Amino acid sequence: DAFRQAVLVEARAKKRLEKVLDIVRKDLDLARRQSRAKTQTEEKVSKEQRQAMLTAQMHAIMRELGIDKDEKQVLVAKFRDAVGNKVLPPEASKVLEAELAKLGMLEPASSEFSVCRTYLEWLTAVPWGQYTEENRDIKHAEKVLDEDHYGLEDVKERILEFIAVSFLKDSVQGKIMCLAGPPGVGKTSIGKSIARALDRKFFRFSVGGMHDVAELRGHRRTYVGAMPGKMIQCLKMTESSNPVILIDEIDKLGRDFRGDPSSAFLEILDPEQNSNFRDHYLDVPVDLSRALFVCTANVTDTIPGPLLDRMEVIRIAGYVFEEKLAIAKDYLIPQTGEQSGVDPANLELTDEALRKMIADYAREAGVRQLRKLLEKVNRKVALKMVRQKEEQETQEKTVVGLDNLAQFIGQPPHLSHRLYSGCAPPGVVMGLAWTQLGGASLFIEAIGHGRPGSCEAAGGIEFVTNDAGGKKKEPHDWPVEDRGRKGTDGHGGGGSMKVTGQLGEVMSESSQVSLTYAQLFMRELKVGNRYLEETLIHLHVPEGSVPKDGPSAGITMASALLSLALKAPIVQDLAMTGELTLSGNVLRVGGIKEKVIAARREGAKTLVLPRLNESDFLELKDYLRVGITAHFVDHYDDVYRLAFDPSAVPPLPFAPRGLPMVTIKASAEAPDDLADEAKASSAGSDVAACAVWRCSAAVGSEAAALRARRIGA
Repeated sequence: DAFRQAVLVEARAKKRLEKVLDIVRKDLDLARRQSRAKTQTEEKVSKEQRQAMLTAQMHAIMRELGIDKDEKQVLVAKFRDAVGNKVLPPEASKVLEAELAKLGMLEPASSEFSVCRTYLEWLTAVPWGQYTEENRDIKHAEKVLDEDHYGLEDVKERILEFIAVSFLKDSVQGKIMCLAGPPGVGKTSIGKSIARALDRKFFRFSVGGMHDVAELRGHRRTYVGAMPGKMIQCLKMTESSNPVILIDEIDKLGRDFRGDPSSAFLEILDPEQNSNFRDHYLDVPVDLSRALFVCTANVTDTIPGPLLDRMEVIRIAGYVFEEKLAIAKDYLIPQTGEQSGVDPANLELTDEALRKMIADYAREAGVRQLRKLLEKVNRKVALKMVRQKEEQETQEKTVVGLDNLAQFIGQPPHLSHRLYSGCAPPGVVMGLAWTQLGGASLFIEAIGHGRPGSCEAAGGIEFVTNDAGGKKKEPHDWPVEDRGRKGTDGHGGGGSMKVTGQLGEVMSESSQVSLTYAQLFMRELKVGNRYLEETLIHLHVPEGSVPKDGPSAGITMASALLSLALKAPIVQDLAMTGELTLSGNVLRVGGIKEKVIAARREGAKTLVLPRLNESDFLELKDYLRVGITAHFVDHYDDVYRLAFDPSAVPPLPFAPRGLPMVTIKASAEAPDDLADEAKASSAGSDVAACAVWRCSAAVGSEAAALRARRIGA
């Protein structure tokens, strides 16, 4: 507009024509650009139209000739071929046909098409009616278990029984096996061995820390990115409807707002329900009854009761010294050498070094730490070999013995076998405990520090307690819980006790019961000793950084208190475990196998156990009982007679209460070949392995019959 206005106002003709010429040139240039763009667009569109038309014609010709098919028809044919040799249940077959019909009506460019296609891919990937043929040779199964694992005879026997029943019934319906034991004892590898023994596919997944139920049951298809749960994924990956499924760390399941996975396992692990397992994504019944489920756990206390009820727990206590020695020679040393690339010709580990490694470096129940130590030795030898090769030196054989073992794996973390290697002082008793890592020794220490003026209670020694300013404290200055109170019978009933060692609530209550009973027991001895009633007692359980709980240290605490009051040490090489009641009864405890293994490791030769645990002790293999004398007591009176030297303490003024004590003394010599001994024990060699006698002839016929069956008497 400005250019046109300039043309109109220009009076000179020549100038006016020049300005008109500029305007015409600009309009011509714009027209040329527009024409060029239009031409290019028309050429591109016509080319695409022509290509599309030719492509459509080509597809039409190919379809007429039977050479090409429609994309949707190809997918439908693919899905039908995927289920051609499978046996789908009626409901799954009906859903498949409906989804295929739906896929044929959808446009490939729509989002629903990809959702339907993904669903059909999962539905047709499930191995409907496809099973792996089992190896039904029980000798082959036994051979595989023996090849993969040393010892564990009772565990192998139970697994073989389970396999034998499945062979006879042609079904694995029944109890679900749960392998419970400390870390490193071979729970996961046992599951692999079961699959190899049966020639089945193996699938493992860990549920430790799992919170979302959708990981088991899948997501519903309404969610973006939905997919089936672990069960359907397992069947797809193994391409079999009867795999061995190992559910690892089932005792560490989580629970939050997203659901409770343990509730989902109630259906998965129930033989009566898992034949119609329904995944949220597929939403059709899937048969899981032919799959063999094996669970692993460190403890069973954290497994919900209804879920634990569906399992048959097989406990793996751990390995003793002789078993670790054999496992290291037969399995760990060859495996670690092969993994590190170190040939046996380049490394020699002496028996003395291996024994020291097991005794002073790897005392855990399993063999995982032992494997790490052997791997460390192999790595150092591998580094030495590479350096010699680069320097073109002659590679010499490395010998690891007692003199240079510390150079390879450092100093031993366990410098002594016991907290008290010799005879323990009064007030110290060795107990036995069960932990998630296996059995362990548990020393109880008790010491007394008297109140002002309690010379009699302290045996003539007055303990003077001063405050921060050096002023002697009077009785009224003591804390309320530390002041002595007179009992109703005129005796001091105010003896108090401080307990340390990071004890749990149950163990703290057990210490209170032990103090009360120890005070009553001292009165029953009628020796006029009021030490426990008038003295401040400090009871400590060493290794304060380790949490401890449970009632099984009851008789151990009571014995420590009595040992302190009587100033008499406990008999050397004696360990005990058992729950104590206020009436003096000794109740049954768990983990006997783990505790016996811990006693052997600590060198304890005499054990005091609850009478109700006698059957648990007799079920142990002979090599675990070698050199151990076990006393089974029903009342603390027998514990008192066993724990103290009769010449150092007052005798019981009455006959022992409770049922008669039972003593089982095993042979003192270990078998030459541990494997042969283990096989002999399974054949019923208990008669030669132990002798049983009783302190009284008053024995119930039912208990005698049970014991006769146990020992073959």
